Amino acid sequence: MNINNFGKDIKALRTKKNIGSRELSRLIGKAETYISQLERGLIKKPDYNTAYDILKHLEFTEGNIEDFLYNFYQIKSPKRIESEAQEVANWEEKRAAEIEELLSQKPKTPGSDQEDKENKLAYNEKIFESEWMIELIKNLEKKNEEIKMELSFNINNNAQTFEPVIQNLHFLLISMRKNRENFNFFVGLLENDLSTLSKESKEKILKIAKEEII
Repeated sequence: MNINNFGKDIKALRTKKNIGSRELSRLIGKAETYISQLERGLIKKPDYNTAYDILKHLEFTEGNIEDFLYNFYQIKSPKRIESEAQEVANWEEKRAAEIEELLSQKPKTPGSDQEDKENKLAYNEKIFESEWMIELIKNLEKKNEEIKMELSFNINNNAQTFEPVIQNLHFLLISMRKNRENFNFFVGLLENDLSTLSKESKEKILKIAKEEII
């Protein structure tokens, strides 16, 4: 999800809770037309405190709202903004210290030109791999949090429907540690973007899966 969907999602949640747009606007201390404007996209991005109050009055668990707003809509709390700024500052400080340490080191006795080139190449490859791997892990961790939020959202709103889904997903994931065939099956299935399949293709896959299981 992204911030452009926030108003649409609020409308769906508000309608489900049978709360009028004017009533919700009053509950969060805004003009009576605020929620209507938000839902129609006239207000592009509400501030964090307003978004928090909206979800609170839509009966979201308050302890989950901060992560929900960030993972689904990239609406950051002041606490998160401050934390991210501190992380950047810490990284810059650490990087400056590393550079200072490198500059303060005594130069090593030079070897042959070939040795110098090989050492430089090995160093550059190590730095490149390290930065690439760190970035990959960060992106995967972010997507993992988004997956957890999506699953939690569906569990909260479709508990009965999602019960066998979660159970079977749990069984498959746990089995992958010992069963290589299940690991290969899971990776082979989800290394493709299944969301792009046509309706007919999805129905065909479901039919085959049900026939194989039965």
